[in-house]
Amino acid sequence: MSNTNKMDVSTVYEMFETIKSKLDKQKNNPVEPIQVDLSAVNAMAEQLESVIEEIKKPSKVEHCHKIEIRNNWFFFSWIALVAIIFGLFWAIANQQQTIGQYKDNDLKYRYIKMQGHTNEENLYRLEQQFQHRDSIRIIRNRVERFENLVREQVERMERARINEAEGERLQREVDNLRDR
Repeated sequence: MSNTNKMDVSTVYEMFETIKSKLDKQKNNPVEPIQVDLSAVNAMAEQLESVIEEIKKPSKVEHCHKIEIRNNWFFFSWIALVAIIFGLFWAIANQQQTIGQYKDNDLKYRYIKMQGHTNEENLYRLEQQFQHRDSIRIIRNRVERFENLVREQVERMERARINEAEGERLQREVDNLRDR
């Protein structure tokens, strides 16, 4: 809205007072017709209508975002970011492959340890078995079962040793009590 569309309130008030006074004179003097100039009122009504129409119009706000490749730093920073992401993907894939190889080597070592001995022919056969996932699963189950049995045997032997030591201690106490 511009300042030219606004009118002073006191001016409007004076115009209405002038019209009122002329109308009052006309009531008192019915013989004399009073000529009222309504051009100012019509002009003001038109301005008021235009202001009302302008207020009723919906305001439209448009946002425009531009990405220009002409900006070298922006373009090169995106290229660098994409290159870093691909590099990290490659590094992660390489690490996963290495970790998988370490797991396989660990299982091979545990299998050879389970067998107790090995030779060139057994190593070759073991490498051939690691080409198939089903064979790896079977070997893993055998190794884990063997390790669990060894662990249980060690626990039983430890319990037997503790029981034997406890038995010897109790026997000494009994012998000490007899001697008294």
